[in-house]
Order: sequence, then structure tokens, then C-alpha cells
Amino acid sequence: MSAPRREIKSRDTKWAQALAKFVAQKTNITPNAISVMSVFFGVIALCAYCLYLTPVASDRLRFFIPILIIFGIQMRLICNLIDGMVAIEGGKHSVIGGIYNEFPDRISDTLILIGAGIAGMSMYSLMLGIIAALLAVLTAYTRLLGGTLGANQYFIGPMAKQHRMALLTAAALISLFQPLLPSLNEILYPSVLLVVSLGCIITVWRRLNYIKKELLQTDSNQ
Repeated sequence: MSAPRREIKSRDTKWAQALAKFVAQKTNITPNAISVMSVFFGVIALCAYCLYLTPVASDRLRFFIPILIIFGIQMRLICNLIDGMVAIEGGKHSVIGGIYNEFPDRISDTLILIGAGIAGMSMYSLMLGIIAALLAVLTAYTRLLGGTLGANQYFIGPMAKQHRMALLTAAALISLFQPLLPSLNEILYPSVLLVVSLGCIITVWRRLNYIKKELLQTDSNQ
């Protein structure tokens, strides 16, 4: 039995279907390899965030840092999109695919969120990045918990993976103005990470409530 899939509108776009078809039919790249590649792009985003701390980060370089961050985040999301499409629609599903579908995601989330904490250039911001990363893992654990208890896996937000990455992408776009406002990142990233953390808490609470209601409903019908 295949694992539940998150509803992703991008899955129905022509470019995603064409890319998945090309990878599935024209290459030997496996879905599991694509899942692992998402960690590589998470590392790229982390390294880009860390560039803000380097003494050689001139104004010209600082303009390209957000572009590199966005590249890492978006390529991570594309990997997360394509791996499932290649596995299911492309007929390359494997019995261990569920491991690769989940585990690299947790690593990528952690790298990117801690990187955002580093970009805030303060210990307070770093702590928020660590907290946000832990809470992001907790949202995934809560979703999977529903499945282990016999309930549905709920992908609801307000701070599911795609919402976190969209917010961090928006923050990177805003940080393009950092050369003009040197203290921008010190305000921007702690604020974004606080929103992510609070949103993750709400997400965990909502998912737990959905699971609880489903289990109680199932029990009452027996």
C-alpha cells in the first residue's frame, strides 16, 4: 500500500509532469536519489545564509546571497515534488521509498531553518532557528503519528512544509534590500522564524485534534 500524498497543485502543471516524465523515462535517476538531492540543496541554502557572516560579503555579493538562498529552497521543493511523481506516475516505486520520502525532508527543513537563524546574526535569531527546526520536525511527526494510529495523515497548516518554504522565500526576496538597510536581516529573520514557530505550534495542535476526532469517531462506529 502506498503512503498518503500531500495535495500539491504544482503536480498537475505541465512543466512538472514533463520534468517527471523526462527523469523517469530518459534517465537512470531513482526517486530515492532525488529525495537525497533535496538535502544537497538544503546545504546550498544553509551555506548561502552563512555567507552573511563572512567579512568578504560586499554589497555586490550580498545581492546574490538571497538569489542563492531562493535557488536552494526552490530546488529542494522541486526534488520533493518530482521524487513522488517519478516513483508513482513513472512506475519506479520501491518498498523503501517511504523512508527516503520522509527522512531527507527532515534534514532539509533543519538545515534551512537553522540557516535562516544564522542569517539573523544574533544568538536570539539562532535559537529561534533551532526552535523552528524542532517544531517543523514535530509537525511531520504528528502527521505520521496519525497514520501509525490508523487515522489519516493530515497535511494541514497553517505552517506545513510548503508554507514554511514560501515564507522563507519571501524573506529572501525582502533581504535583497539588505545592502541598503544593513540591520534588515537582524529584524527580518527573527520575525519570520517566530511566525514559523508559532504557526508550527498551531499546525501541531490542529493535526492532533483532527487525529483525535477521527479516532474517536471510528471507535464510536464500532
